[in-house]
Amino acid sequence: MSIEPQLDSLTGLMTRPALLDTLFRETDRAQRSRQPLSLIQLAVDDFEHWKSRLTRTQCDALIQAVAERISRMLRSYDAFGRVSEHEFLLIVPGCSVQNANLLAERLRVEVFAAPIAAGDDLLRLSACFGIASSEGRSPVVVLQEAESALQGAQKAGPESIRTFVRASHTENEPAEFLS
Repeated sequence: MSIEPQLDSLTGLMTRPALLDTLFRETDRAQRSRQPLSLIQLAVDDFEHWKSRLTRTQCDALIQAVAERISRMLRSYDAFGRVSEHEFLLIVPGCSVQNANLLAERLRVEVFAAPIAAGDDLLRLSACFGIASSEGRSPVVVLQEAESALQGAQKAGPESIRTFVRASHTENEPAEFLS
C-alpha cells in the first residue's frame, strides 16, 4: 500500500490529494459556521510553449517562482497547492465569490506582471483563473465547477478570469392562452 505524498516535491506546496482532504474539512467548517468558502483554480498560460523553448530546469524555476509569489500573498489559513504540472488550486475560507474575484485579479496583476528569471532570460508569464463558491454544497461538485470555470477562462484567452455561475432554478409562470 502506497501513501500519497502530502507535499509537491518541486514547490513544497500541497498535492492534489492533500488539497482534497483540506477541501472536505473546510467545506464542513464553512457549513457549520455558515461562512463562505471559495475555490480559485489557475493555470499558467501557454506552458507548453515554454516547455518547448526552455530547459526542464528553467521550467521548474518558473513554476517555483509562481508558487512562491502566490504563497506570499495568501493568508495563513488559506490552502494552496499544485494540482498538475502548471495548475494550482487555492481554497479560501471566509471568502465570498466577489472577494475571490478580487483576489484572482490581484494575483493576475501582482504575481504575473513582473518578469520571472529563467536562467539568463526574464520572462513574463500570464495565467487564467476559474472561481467557484461552495455555498454548502459537495466539495467535489464545487471543485468541478472551479475546473469548468478555468476551462472557460482558457477558452476566452490569456489572463482571463471566469466565475462558475449556476443556472437559476426559477419556475416559469403558467402560459396564458389567448381567447
